[in-house]
Amino acid sequence: MMNRLRTAMKTDVTIQVRNKLYAIGIVVGTMLAVALSQLSTPDSLAAAVPATVLLIIGGSTLLYVAGVIIFEKEEGTLHAVIVSPLRTSEYLWSKMITLTLLAAVESVVMIGGAMLMMSRSHEVPLPDVPVLLLGIIAIGVLHTLIGIILVVRYEKITDVLVPLSAIAMVLQLPFLYFIGWVVHPAFLLVPTSAPTLLIRGAYVHLAAWEWVYAAGCTLLLLIGLTIWAQRAFHTHIVMKVR
Repeated sequence: MMNRLRTAMKTDVTIQVRNKLYAIGIVVGTMLAVALSQLSTPDSLAAAVPATVLLIIGGSTLLYVAGVIIFEKEEGTLHAVIVSPLRTSEYLWSKMITLTLLAAVESVVMIGGAMLMMSRSHEVPLPDVPVLLLGIIAIGVLHTLIGIILVVRYEKITDVLVPLSAIAMVLQLPFLYFIGWVVHPAFLLVPTSAPTLLIRGAYVHLAAWEWVYAAGCTLLLLIGLTIWAQRAFHTHIVMKVR
């Protein structure tokens, strides 16, 4: 199993690099770093970073998922995967890990670049790096799974753009809460709020209930979405081929 998964991940990363996804991610991360350094202060990073990761990194991850899977459908790669020894779970794990890695690279370039530029004129406090990375990974996995659940239902990228945009708007609503523009607990009902709160916890002290909500809900969401993604892939891809 591990050999098949490693091979699938190596193939996915190679294709993502070849299709310029890493180049795009690094360029986007650099642009966001410049924007954050100019529009934020070290004290406001606790609000700006979670909101930006949710709004931009999460949104771009959804687009990456849609593009990758639709491309594989059009090229017949998915058909080949189904009849190959690679299991469905291994295919999905490969997508989750590699696309989350891409989101993490984009996020690290953005946050690290912004802090580096700010440090030239201000003292920049260091976040809790393990918690920050945990939140970024959770955001990446969550958006990857939601993207898979949605995109397996469509054959063309033009067909998926409207529903994808509608779902992205709902998922990104909590950025208003984290940026401090509209502070209302109703935003915490949106699934993306829990992992975004983890990112915030890397910068500021959270209450005990916030940690329980952020960690517990994130874990439950990822388990539930993983099961849903596997069932959606089986229903809309595997069963249609068979």
